[in-house]
Amino acid sequence: MWTEVNFGKWRDKGKTLPQVLVADPDWFFWALEEGAFKGAQAAQAQKLARRARAIKLPSALGSTRCVQHWIAHDGKYARFDLIEQNQGPHHGSSTEVRRSSLNMEFPRGIKQYDKLGCKELMKSFKYHWFEGKAFTKAKVEAFFDDVSNFENP
Repeated sequence: MWTEVNFGKWRDKGKTLPQVLVADPDWFFWALEEGAFKGAQAAQAQKLARRARAIKLPSALGSTRCVQHWIAHDGKYARFDLIEQNQGPHHGSSTEVRRSSLNMEFPRGIKQYDKLGCKELMKSFKYHWFEGKAFTKAKVEAFFDDVSNFENP
């Protein structure tokens, strides 16, 4: 059972930790760094962050794919795709970074307070893991409860 976040911009919104993470990963990781989560909620936030940093690719894709993060020519996070691991390198003005799992904190590692980058990350996440369907409370909580979705549960 995930606790509701009831402080800062999430006061009186009735959103649980996983809902906050998918709505605004930049804010979630900022709050975690700042020590804003207290008590039992802090422990839940640490667990959620650990999982959010090591999300396995959907099993339907098999084990031959990887995450291809795109960084625009201006140095900001653009999006990610799931590609074949042996696909040749990208040629062009954008930079690519490949990883074996999805890290929801990745855009923040490039530039803190990158709301657009995090929004684009979540669009790609929704498309690849949730078939483009809405992030409902039940779906998001079930996803983060299922240890088989993570390399480091």
